[in-house]
Amino acid sequence: MSTEKIIGFTLVMLTLSACKKPTENIKIILDTDVIKNTAMINVTDAQTGNSAPNDATITISGTQATDVYELSGKKDIKLSAGMVTIGLRPDIIPTADKPISIIVEINATGYNKQAKQVTFTAAQKQQVVNISITKTGTTAPPIVIPPPPVYNNTTLTFVGKCPNRTDLEIRPSVYVYFKKTSSTGAFQYLGYMEKGNITTNLLALNETYDFQIVYGGETYRTSQKIEQTSYNLTIEMPAACKF
Repeated sequence: MSTEKIIGFTLVMLTLSACKKPTENIKIILDTDVIKNTAMINVTDAQTGNSAPNDATITISGTQATDVYELSGKKDIKLSAGMVTIGLRPDIIPTADKPISIIVEINATGYNKQAKQVTFTAAQKQQVVNISITKTGTTAPPIVIPPPPVYNNTTLTFVGKCPNRTDLEIRPSVYVYFKKTSSTGAFQYLGYMEKGNITTNLLALNETYDFQIVYGGETYRTSQKIEQTSYNLTIEMPAACKF
């Protein structure tokens, strides 16, 4: 059995283990928290801060490149809205004295090639790796995007849904990005959502936000106006339903 099939089977078994008895009304819960050591690769245009162009490609190299998968368990690693989450297969675990490094290379038409080392360590399970690419021949300095302002805490609970599967719910463990719905700017990093839950101090009261996640090579979004301290949100995730 291939490693890709092993990862997929683990996802299914986690789903089925959530069922206490086979009745019509029970919800099957799919937990995506299988690949533990992950890195969000976020590729942007260095001069504008916007997502990398649609034709941007990502290549993984290094002695342990074969142990790296997309978060959903696929070996087909591709960018969506300039983003992809990669990670080590579950049986490959970095230790304090043996971190695991790979090289991530980004190519896009009209841009200079960019390569960056990504290191997985025992101490850091999640990380965001920002890679900026510059247009060929440009001399403009890279844009500097200030960090978002800080507010009071807001707790968000995301439930993933599958088309035509009302009996199935997804608890996504993914990196979340956000921006004001009224903004024309790029999405910014909100935080890591574990099993569908995230608490953040980056959301202002009475503002409406778009939230974005990337999973299985697809981009998913949902919106919410912030008027209280907690929300339950649903987000369509068809790529997580293919098992």
